[in-house]
Amino acid sequence: MSGFEPMKSWKVCLVVLITIATTLQPVAATKPGAKTEPVEEPVLAVKPILIHGPTPLPAALKFAQLDAHKAAKQTAIKNKALDEAIQKLQRADEEIKGIQKRIQETKQKIKVDSDTLKQSQQALKKFNENKAREKKSKGPLIAAKPVPDIDQLRKQIAQSEKQVKSFEQAMKEKQKQQGELKKQAAEQEKQLAGLKAKESQFSEIAKLYQAKPPIADPKLIREIATFQNSRPLYSCKIDASGNYLLAGAQGSDFQRWDLVSAENTPLSGHKSWVRRFDIDDSKPLLITGAYEGKLAWWDLASDQPTPKHLIDAHKGFVRGVSLSPDGTLVATAGNDRLVKIWSVKTARLIRTLAGHEHQVYNVMFHPGGRYLISGDLRGNLKQWDVNTGELVRDFDGSAIYKYDKTFHAHIGGIRGMDISRDGKYFAISSIGEVSNAFAGIGVPTVILFDWETGKRLAVMTPSDNIKGTCWGVRFHPENDFIAAAGGNSSGMIWFWKLGEEKPYTAQKVKSVPYDLTFHPDGLRMCVACYDKTARLYSLGPKTPAELAKEKGKKKK
Repeated sequence: MSGFEPMKSWKVCLVVLITIATTLQPVAATKPGAKTEPVEEPVLAVKPILIHGPTPLPAALKFAQLDAHKAAKQTAIKNKALDEAIQKLQRADEEIKGIQKRIQETKQKIKVDSDTLKQSQQALKKFNENKAREKKSKGPLIAAKPVPDIDQLRKQIAQSEKQVKSFEQAMKEKQKQQGELKKQAAEQEKQLAGLKAKESQFSEIAKLYQAKPPIADPKLIREIATFQNSRPLYSCKIDASGNYLLAGAQGSDFQRWDLVSAENTPLSGHKSWVRRFDIDDSKPLLITGAYEGKLAWWDLASDQPTPKHLIDAHKGFVRGVSLSPDGTLVATAGNDRLVKIWSVKTARLIRTLAGHEHQVYNVMFHPGGRYLISGDLRGNLKQWDVNTGELVRDFDGSAIYKYDKTFHAHIGGIRGMDISRDGKYFAISSIGEVSNAFAGIGVPTVILFDWETGKRLAVMTPSDNIKGTCWGVRFHPENDFIAAAGGNSSGMIWFWKLGEEKPYTAQKVKSVPYDLTFHPDGLRMCVACYDKTARLYSLGPKTPAELAKEKGKKKK
């Protein structure tokens, strides 16, 4: 008996422990950071992620202050330019008055000379008549009074008339110049007023953020600025300094706008559209990939950037460009089904990654720097080891791809891709549940993955009945939410909390947005639209001026 009782107690304890462990398992699985065993088929999670937001954004104050300082500096420059334009206009006015005076004086001289000529001709005529009469009467000839030289008078009048024509032509040219100067001065004045307003606005924003660190709230989204191009826009980013909005478009010129002044600088070097590009977070380096298959390096700090390197990167379209976190490597993807890794410093090819069977639409470095992920036309996702070039694992994104047998057309693929800043999650976007490939009829879709386990956490779709493609997806810098943009005949921006299947808010856009990006302050975001417009939105708290304006509209 003495040997049996301990054995029995041990078994009872084991059963109790197993029961407790089984009971607690669902609770443990919901804890932040808890690992789950991989399963053969992805299981959709229901709110598996701890809600991160709302996260205070103290760095937003720095960007507001920088913008206010920049606006003040640009205001001073613009004020000086306006003064110079006004001075030029005043000089033109004085020159026109001088020409008008000379025309008036010359015309007066013509009048005097013409009157003199007329009198001389009459006197000469009278003299000739008297002379003929006296000749008939044979009387003594009366001496004629001196008469001005008629031929000389005629020459003087002709010369004066020629001078008048010359003066009138000079005045027309000067008046045309005056008109241009008036337009320039008016434009300078308009820009100056805009910069003063922006300076005041940024100062007010800085004061607001200084009182309390702001948070990004998508429910407060409102358009605060637009940037116009001559052709449809397909991609956009804001550099780490917050100075520039960059965009790829139809046409060979790449676009750079100053975010404060809205001044545009076209970057010329490619011979076709730029669909993808990336910018370095620590230095003013831009690398663009074009449909011609070339890759270009640009210095963003230059007033008029020109390509430092322009190399043949892929056979066919360059569809993906991503800089490594340390800025030493750039990965590209293309229609030739290849992923390539290049040296940023030398622009030389380091490694080619082959394995995709279809066009590669996107490529992105993981924030850790060791891996990158690429996605193709059929929704195949591949994770690569940057150092060895080996394929680490595959992910299934086929839910956003379809081959339409009716129209014999492929539709979907990895159109948008992003990895959270902490590297824990990644998302892809495109079109799902396609019913008509020809018309692009399907459901805009975002698929969220857990990086560590490879588990599919959620398939995220709009709450409304909008159809089309989700062209771009971005994690908020603080992982407070996921934003995506797309559409078909109309445009939308959707916002999801991480892991939830339906958006908690959305914003209509006047045209279909093909890409989106966040400002480094975490409060502003931009979309690149087909109607040739880049739209800048604010998700931050409203200023007293905005609230007063809204109140005024309500009263009306």
